[in-house]
Parts: sequence; structure tokens; C-alpha cells
Amino acid sequence: MNITNQNMNVTKEYIDTGGHISGMFIESTDINNPVLLFVHGGPGFPQYAQVKASGLSWANHFTVCYWEQRGTGLSYNASTQGEVTLERIVADGLEVVNHLKQKYNQEKIYLCGHSWGSLVSSIMASRQPEHFLAYIGVGQLGRHYESNRDTYDFLLETAIEREDKVAEKHIRSVKFDKEFYKSQEYRKILGRYLNKYGGGTKREGYSSLQGVKDIIACKHYSWNDRLNILKGIFGSYDALGETLANADATVMAPHFDVPVFIVHGVYDYQTSYKEAKRFYERIEAPSKQMYTFEHSAHSPFVEEQERFMEVLVEDVVGAVR
Repeated sequence: MNITNQNMNVTKEYIDTGGHISGMFIESTDINNPVLLFVHGGPGFPQYAQVKASGLSWANHFTVCYWEQRGTGLSYNASTQGEVTLERIVADGLEVVNHLKQKYNQEKIYLCGHSWGSLVSSIMASRQPEHFLAYIGVGQLGRHYESNRDTYDFLLETAIEREDKVAEKHIRSVKFDKEFYKSQEYRKILGRYLNKYGGGTKREGYSSLQGVKDIIACKHYSWNDRLNILKGIFGSYDALGETLANADATVMAPHFDVPVFIVHGVYDYQTSYKEAKRFYERIEAPSKQMYTFEHSAHSPFVEEQERFMEVLVEDVVGAVR
């Protein structure tokens, strides 16, 4: 299905990935532009609607593919997706890469991963660098347990600073340990306070409800697509929560043979800045650069778009040229 919006061509495409149909949106203003594959977070939370609502203009410079991972959105099919694992998603992602290279006749493409997607794409780029011009990690995941320890401490410290006695009592009542990913009570304090305190999706002005509104408002989704995103959010976390909780991206992707660019909001407590910096310092790459976004939490590509585009166009593409 092709949808033309002014100079933008939007394509909704599906390919076979190991007997399961995976879906994606591809946006381009010029098919001769370099291709960039965006790997979304979650797990199980496609970000096409969020990016479109923000007005990010990177499709003026790149042909951007928003692939939706097995088990959610355009790639949800309970009868064919089988067990949803990190390894299966990485394999699907590499099949998407091959599809894009062939479709646009490009030898290599750019790879950008956000949050959970930064773990998936780090592994992709580390294992098979021959496909990629550069790796861009946004809201880069490091060690997820340690990151959530930082999150818990941030919530408690902020509640104390704000003299929010109700929140402080609630947060203190939740035990944080290695089983945090199973804890409904921990999820409740994240849902109630992380965006409120400015350490979540955006530094300010965002809520989980807004995320749902963006999905509903996105005209390129059918109602079935929207329902499958909601199914995928819960199903993907159930399938991948333990893997994510025990993840250390520096172990899974220690070495890169492509330039690496890390973009991180200093107020990010979904994937903590401290853990992203540790990842950056530990990995090996022919060149690497970390950019601290001083006014952002977890979504610097949405929160500080002008600077993000400068990094992409001037530094990332400039370095490759």
C-alpha cells in the first residue's frame, strides 16, 4: 500500500521472515537518499506513530524504514510468530536489512536503535558490520538491572526533593531486587511517577495515555494494527522481560567494525545515562562519539529535534563520507 503525503512517499510493506510475515513502514522523499533502519523499543512498542506526531523530518535526508518487530503491530500474528526471543528478533532484523539493501540497491545502510531496540541493533551491527555504514544508539541500553536501580533511586530522591510524601511512601513500600521485572508494584511506581518526574519518555509533557492517543491518531494504521500493538506490548514484555532484565549490551555487542554514535538524554531514567556512558566507554569501534542531550529524557530525537538532525546529517553522514 502506497500513501503519498506532499513530497513524502509512505509505503506499508510486508516480507517473509522465517515463515512469519513481518511488517514495516518506509518513508522517503528521494529513493536515492541513504537508507536508515529504525529499530523500535519496548519490547513490543512500535514508535512510528510517536515519531510522526513529533514531526521529525529525517525522511528528508534518509529513506527511513520503521520495522515492527515480531510479536507486535504490523508483525503480530499469534499463529505464526512462535516463541518471541531476542535471537529471533535479531535474525528478523537482518532479513529486513537484506530486503532494504536489495530494494534500494544500496551496499550498506544506516542502523538506528532506540531503547530495547538499541540492544537488538547493537547485536546486529556487532555481528554483521558488513551491512552497515554506522550504528546510532538512542537511549542506549547497557545493563538493564543496574539501569533500573538508577531509576528507582531517581524516583525516591525526586519524591524526597519535592516533599511528595505520598509518593515517597509508595516508592519506599516497593522492594527493588533482581526480580524487579516480575513486580507489578514496581511497574506501578514507574507508570505513576517516571513521566511525572521527567525521567520517562520525555523530560516534560508526555504520558502513557499520550502514547495511546498517538497510535489511535496515526492514519496509516488500521484498527486491527492498533489492536495488535496493544496485544504486542503485553505479550512481548511477557516473552522478553527476563532476557531484558539480565541483559548487558557490552557483553552481547562488545566490538563494532563500524563508526558508533550514542545519543542520550541526561534526564533519561528508562535507560539510564550512567549505563549508556558505561556502554560507550567499554565498546571497541574504529571511531565512536557520545552526545549528551541536556534537555532530554528518553527521546532526544523527539525532544531536541534540531540538534538530533545536526548530529545525523553533519556528524554521522559527514563521518561516513
